[in-house]
Amino acid sequence: MTEEKLLMEKSFYGTFLVDYDTNRHPIEVLGQAFVEEQQNEPYDLTFIRYAQGEVYFHSKDYEAAIFKWESIQNELEPWAKKNIADSYYELGLLSSAEDVYTAIQTESTILTLEVSLQLFSLYIERNKIQSAYRTIDKALAIDPDYPNVTELARTFYEEQEDWNKAVELAVQESIRTQDPAWFRILREYGDQGYTTSFAPTYFYDLLIAVYEKDRKQFKDLVSSLWTSYRSNPVAHIEWMLTVNTIFEYVEILPNESWEDILSQFQEAYVGFLEGNYLVKDLEGFMPSMLSNWLKVSRDHQPLFPAAAVLAWNDVFSYSIEQMVTDEAEMILLEGDSYQARFEDIILFLNKIIDWSERNDASVGYKTKWIAEQLMDLSEHHLLIAGSGSSGKSSFVQSVLGESVGEAEDSTIIYSYHDQQVEVKEIHDHGVHKVESIADFEELMQREAFVEYKLPSEFLKKNRSAIIDVQTGQRHLDDLTAFYPVADGLLYVLNADAPFNAEDRQTLRKLTEIGQPVNVHFLLNKMDKVSHSDRTEEIIESARNKAREWFPDAEVLPYSSLEAVHLQRQDVQSFLKKQYMVNGNVLKGERGAKLFYLVRKTLRDLYSKRKNRENELKETIEKNEDILTRLNGFENYLSDMQSDKVSVIKDSFHKKKEAMKKEISEKIPGILSGCSDLISEESDFKQIHTELNEAMNKRIQGYIQDDLMPRYVKSLEEWLGFSKQELQDSQNYLNEMSETFNGLFGKDKVILQCDFQVMDDWRRDVNRMGTRAQIDKENILLRFKPAQFLLKSAGKLLGVLPQNKSLLYNQYKRYLENEDYQDITASVVNKFFLQFDLFEKSLQQDVHSFFAEPFKQLDVTIKDTETDIASDKETLKKMKANPERYFDPITLFEVKLLQHEYMVKASYKASHHYS
Repeated sequence: MTEEKLLMEKSFYGTFLVDYDTNRHPIEVLGQAFVEEQQNEPYDLTFIRYAQGEVYFHSKDYEAAIFKWESIQNELEPWAKKNIADSYYELGLLSSAEDVYTAIQTESTILTLEVSLQLFSLYIERNKIQSAYRTIDKALAIDPDYPNVTELARTFYEEQEDWNKAVELAVQESIRTQDPAWFRILREYGDQGYTTSFAPTYFYDLLIAVYEKDRKQFKDLVSSLWTSYRSNPVAHIEWMLTVNTIFEYVEILPNESWEDILSQFQEAYVGFLEGNYLVKDLEGFMPSMLSNWLKVSRDHQPLFPAAAVLAWNDVFSYSIEQMVTDEAEMILLEGDSYQARFEDIILFLNKIIDWSERNDASVGYKTKWIAEQLMDLSEHHLLIAGSGSSGKSSFVQSVLGESVGEAEDSTIIYSYHDQQVEVKEIHDHGVHKVESIADFEELMQREAFVEYKLPSEFLKKNRSAIIDVQTGQRHLDDLTAFYPVADGLLYVLNADAPFNAEDRQTLRKLTEIGQPVNVHFLLNKMDKVSHSDRTEEIIESARNKAREWFPDAEVLPYSSLEAVHLQRQDVQSFLKKQYMVNGNVLKGERGAKLFYLVRKTLRDLYSKRKNRENELKETIEKNEDILTRLNGFENYLSDMQSDKVSVIKDSFHKKKEAMKKEISEKIPGILSGCSDLISEESDFKQIHTELNEAMNKRIQGYIQDDLMPRYVKSLEEWLGFSKQELQDSQNYLNEMSETFNGLFGKDKVILQCDFQVMDDWRRDVNRMGTRAQIDKENILLRFKPAQFLLKSAGKLLGVLPQNKSLLYNQYKRYLENEDYQDITASVVNKFFLQFDLFEKSLQQDVHSFFAEPFKQLDVTIKDTETDIASDKETLKKMKANPERYFDPITLFEVKLLQHEYMVKASYKASHHYS
């Protein structure tokens, strides 16, 4: 090693200077040794030349050094090559230096490492980073204890920001050397988040090694790694599995500080319960985690982990070892100080409410409002209930000293206000201020509860709020909502018929709730029995029956006929005696009621999901049934439309054809009857023109004066008939709209037809009725043989009197015997042209009449199909991953139980809410 150290430091030449004067220069000494060696036979100059090269190198005569070292061929040859490469390096000939370095072959570990470190530096300088990685990794593999190897490697990894390699190096060196410096370096990496790319199990051996070497460093390193993994849910769970395994190995010493680790356990526990985790994610490690947490906390406020252990074990039965739960119970029995603030419970409730809103199961504002009332310790909340015949509301208003109306359908909370009346509606979506008496009266008819603030001396003096709740099946929800959170219940009985069926039903419901509430009774309407000698007996009987329901119950007699102000004092005394408790007791009771409210909210959330699934199933079934009906109705509507087209068109067609038949029969007679216009005195030269004109006039006269008025009247009858047919259709559609809206439970279907078609038809009929004038027909001016002969004869013979008789007879015979079918057909075609066109348009008009119902029906069908598909998809998701909904509620329940255990322990130690 000594010789290798000399070779490594290039001080081998010193071995030649031992016997010489130290004032002589090494070159002089080596020169003399060189001459003397040449005198020997045989001689060996290798070592001298090697030493000369070293001296030249230190003198920065690198070329001379290289020249000397190039001749070395003995065991020093590998070192000589390394020195040659070093010389090239110093000369800046990096490529040549690299070639020489990489060509060196040696079995010497030191030389190999020296070459590696030189190459490492060279590679960095040449920016050959991958080569630098390979070289430093090789050096680490050969001998990590070699001077500067690990430090160079760490510095290089950090400069390259290769935190994985840096962490790996720190872990390996920590385990290998157990040097606290490496522990600190690794903790720094953990603090900066550089360790998170490694699986937590990677650090198991390291943490065990650190624990055995330095417990404080172990705690710091665990805390650092824990913090780094917390942001990754999957890694955090894997880390907890590792932590659990490690802490099975850890021994807790008396009075040893584990403050940071305890904080990590608590933050992890809260985070797992409030994070987006499922039970299946937690149940594999949570029991061990809680056990280890309790183990670490034994001498440092173990109340929280003890309560967490018992809460988890209650919800997930027997998941934690009996020995651990026994220890947790003992801690709670010993009683530790714990102060739970109302604000913390409200914050917990708000987290539940926020979660419920994100999961379409909103808890609603009412619950939050009730919780806020419980936080107000300045007022006692007295719940007053009673059957409809008890006179409860009258009693309430008599003690308030103001008439505010009967709360027949709403729950009213009366509280003190020092200035004026203020009314608000409390509903699941928030608060609505009631501005007027009319609004208040309307509010009384709705299912809501009302906050009614008024300047009542009774409320002020007793520092009370009165909750006036109706009984009966419809109002049990409000009663059961307020009963467990009220400071007391005063149940009003009718003295004339106490404990009737409604009373018994209500009281039975209250006892089933199981929440302790101070319940007392007011025996109202005592005036009905006060004349009896049995008054005291009646009161005592009522008290005995009351105590069958609530053993500590008292009974106060009351009569509306006696002086109100005197009885009000009795009521005040009664309330103070039965309900008014000191502040600390009230805090404790209110805390328990807040916890009950949270638990009830969680139960409601369980029920809501089940109800939601059932509602979805029912809605899907209902909508599928409606969809079947809608599709069937759409087909029926199509048939009805076709039927109406047929009926209306047929009616119109029959009336039109009747007129056609009449005109076809009438016109030939009219035309042949025109023979009476001819006489022997007629001017037969112009007779055909005159007859043609007269015939057209008679046709027009018949159409305008006879046919058309009757035809228009017939069409008006058709309009009336058609209107009734369409109205019948609309009436049927209205009935179907009501039917479907009844099925949907809302006004979703409006099948309104377009009656504008009737106005259009009436307008068209009126227009056609005023256009009876038709173009003149060419009746006797045609080029027909018979007409041509008559015309010619008239012109030739008409001037001779003796021929007129002949022409008269011929014309008369022609007119009376002529077949006028072609003329009749022409007149019919011209006259009925517009009516034919109108008839053809009837089908489209009827379709227009039904167009909107078809459109609305199509929209409704598509909407219903969409709703069904959406509900099915929602139900599918709910059924596929029910744990996504139920598991968070279960974890909320664990946290609630943990709070309750802590509070119970505090009660035993005489600590209450702050």
